[in-house]
Amino acid sequence: MKYLKLALLALVAVFATTSCMDDDWKDPNSETSPYGNNSIQETNVVPIAELKKAYEKNDGSVNYAVRIADGTQIKGVVTGNDVEGNIYSQISIQDDSDKPGIIISVAQGGLSGQLQIGQEVLINVGGLYYGAYRSQPQLGVNYHDTSKDQYYPSRISRVDWQNRFKVIGKPDASKIKVQVFSTNPDASKGELNVADLLDADVAYKYAGCLVTLKGVEFAMGDGKTTLAPEDEGKTLGYGVTRYFKGYDKTNKQIGIRTSCYADFAANLVPQGVVDVTGVLSCYKSSAKYNHTVQLALRRFSDIKASESK
Repeated sequence: MKYLKLALLALVAVFATTSCMDDDWKDPNSETSPYGNNSIQETNVVPIAELKKAYEKNDGSVNYAVRIADGTQIKGVVTGNDVEGNIYSQISIQDDSDKPGIIISVAQGGLSGQLQIGQEVLINVGGLYYGAYRSQPQLGVNYHDTSKDQYYPSRISRVDWQNRFKVIGKPDASKIKVQVFSTNPDASKGELNVADLLDADVAYKYAGCLVTLKGVEFAMGDGKTTLAPEDEGKTLGYGVTRYFKGYDKTNKQIGIRTSCYADFAANLVPQGVVDVTGVLSCYKSSAKYNHTVQLALRRFSDIKASESK
């Protein structure tokens, strides 16, 4: 009887191990992601541009939230994440539509470990809210700021988020289309002028997209100033903006915003003429003000010595 019990226990252990390994046997090439919801199927995918057009408000509201119809899906490639701690509790994705980018607010750290740059993803957005926070378009859950009686999209819970997205294939950063704005634009390459971003229609069209600004120079690139010192950022939401020369004045502002908790927050502001790549956002606290254009770096290496002549 003793040996029979031992044999039965061993048999149970074998079956348990086999059961736990079923997904691995079916997926020897690791095609199935351990993150997200692999059971999601494409049923009602709409272009990001179509989603934005359907739910945006054009009444000058800088904070608002509109519920997205149940069953709605979007699909795109991840362009921004928290790989070096700068883009906090957010990812950005874009597709091939005319206004392709969107920022998604998620209450979770370490998103870069699940969704790498260039990763295609399918997302169920039905029941979420499209809107704006300080005029910056984004997706999230509805949040009511009772002190100001304002609504805007805020962070999706970790559990809800994991049920909403499906990873498709392997990351491929070459899929990302980067819009270039240059101080000396080459129209034959589809480049726009950096100054075009002072036009609100242009700036908000590319809000949420990955862009490169070519041939710019930081106004505070003096070899002493750092990107985001905590003492400076503590009164500014622990983020600091460093503007570019010629775009560092009131009502004419373009620069990069860096979290005081980014891995590169203590790095010196680069000197000389540079090319800067980042996720573009636009902010203003009231409809009566002009917009401020900010780029969020994914990595410090998103700043490079300029290739412009």
